[in-house]
Amino acid sequence: MATFSDILCDDVLRKLAGERYYERGVGYFEEGRVHSLAQFDEHITAEVWGTETYQVHLWLDNDHLYSRCTCPLGVDDLFCKHCVAVGLTWIDEPPPYQAGDAPSKPGTTMQDVRDYLARQERDDLVKLILDKAMEDSPWREHLLMKAAAQQSGGADINTFRRSLRNAIAIGDFVDYWGAASYADGVQSVMDGLDDLLDQGYASDVIELCEEAMSLLDDAINAVDDSDGHLNFILDQVEALHYQACELGNPNPQALAERLFNMELQSGYGFLNNALETYGNILGEVGRETYQDLVDAEWQKLPELSGNEQSGYSYRRSKLNRMKEALVAATGTLEELVEVIAKDLSRPSRYLQIANLYQAQGQIDQAIAWAEQGYQAFVDTQWTGQLGDFLITQYEQQGRLEDAVEIVWQEFNRRPALPTYQKLKQKAEQARSWECWRPKALAHAQHVADHRPQGAQHYHPYLQIGYSLLVDIYLWENDSDQAWQAAQAGGCSQRHWMQLADVRSADHPEEALSVYQPAIEPLLNQTNNQAYEQAIELLLKIKDLQDRLNQTAKFETYVAQLKTTYKRKRNFIKFLRQRGL
Repeated sequence: MATFSDILCDDVLRKLAGERYYERGVGYFEEGRVHSLAQFDEHITAEVWGTETYQVHLWLDNDHLYSRCTCPLGVDDLFCKHCVAVGLTWIDEPPPYQAGDAPSKPGTTMQDVRDYLARQERDDLVKLILDKAMEDSPWREHLLMKAAAQQSGGADINTFRRSLRNAIAIGDFVDYWGAASYADGVQSVMDGLDDLLDQGYASDVIELCEEAMSLLDDAINAVDDSDGHLNFILDQVEALHYQACELGNPNPQALAERLFNMELQSGYGFLNNALETYGNILGEVGRETYQDLVDAEWQKLPELSGNEQSGYSYRRSKLNRMKEALVAATGTLEELVEVIAKDLSRPSRYLQIANLYQAQGQIDQAIAWAEQGYQAFVDTQWTGQLGDFLITQYEQQGRLEDAVEIVWQEFNRRPALPTYQKLKQKAEQARSWECWRPKALAHAQHVADHRPQGAQHYHPYLQIGYSLLVDIYLWENDSDQAWQAAQAGGCSQRHWMQLADVRSADHPEEALSVYQPAIEPLLNQTNNQAYEQAIELLLKIKDLQDRLNQTAKFETYVAQLKTTYKRKRNFIKFLRQRGL
């Protein structure tokens, strides 16, 4: 049988991890991040210090190397950088080990620990384990569940329930640094439920999984799970519930009712598409019960038209989806459209219907629904996808001017450079750009001239001064018109800088008039980034004044800056570094 000495090598680690994670693992190894390395039989364990402390386990089975790490990648059974670091540490200096692999040097081994424990009295070992359990909550819950499963009168389900609640309930927000430990505690209880199912307690596991879903629904928003520690657990509880239902033969009507309620109420999204997933378990009776529940609740929803736009309702959205899935599976296209049309409070509902008709080749119907939705929401900012749908359909039918009109309405509502570019593209296809361009420019100027005071602070599509006109003219490579627009109506600092860069080649004096006033506002800040920006501008000014035979003037200007801002040591240092 192969040993770690036969298996572990750089090539194997590189193959298992891939080049990217192998190189990162090398970095962790070289930085000495691996601690508490130990080996017993064909198992290696260690801690790796990363953004937090991760537990790594490597083992041999049938001459193959397997791994487990508590990081997100390791939980998904991927050979991560932490596993690479542990493998490299073992290769560099294997821990003392007495069987199979020869130790690199004498020392106390895990075999010695085993022999020590074997010599102890039973009561002493029990006390040792209990003392550890009183200090380690996850280990204590693990032992409680082990004992609860082996009660003489049958498993003590209340202990499992209590462990479940203790593990999931959150007294306060669990931050990023505590998320892994929190997930470990929940995982320990889920493993206990898995063992309970193996012992034949399917009905109890169904109930406990459903309680776990309810508790996790409440807890998940109070955990910073940026690294995805909980993702595997969330999937696991659903899979375990389904497996328990397969084995437990639950009452189909009662199960259908619970599935319906959990699917409808889950904020996380537990049991989405429950009817499809559990259909074989529910049978005909359960499926009918589920469908009746959906129908009864959906019928209570009021009809909403495009003129009755309402705030988003999570419950209504869930019911709509559940009802639509039922009708899509058994009904006709017209029946499905009728269901969707009960709620036309959002443009996406019209688009959903239009896409259904398009998929069936009923293009006229598709366009009619899209046009209806577009008109219902024409005064809002939410018609983008409907507009794109209509543009595509109009173009396919040769209705090019109708497509241009849609883009024009978009530009009229949201004047911005991307919309102007889109308008030009569509108008050129219709060979009418010479008519639309003056209209678009006039509208852009009109919007700038009639902007409410301070509008640039609260409206994302209204820009400072004539910034949009500057954008347009620069995109059209007409820097003269862009400069005139900026002079006439002003523009943002970003646009002034962009203009100066473009004009510097042929109009250095204009560029200088932009660059020089921008220096002191940057130097009046107190951060290195601003100083570095000022240095870049000074280099541009130097180049321009050299071209204008004003080198002495530039040197005098820099000397004045050195005097005025002599206390800004980092700025002075940057000047020296750049030869100024």
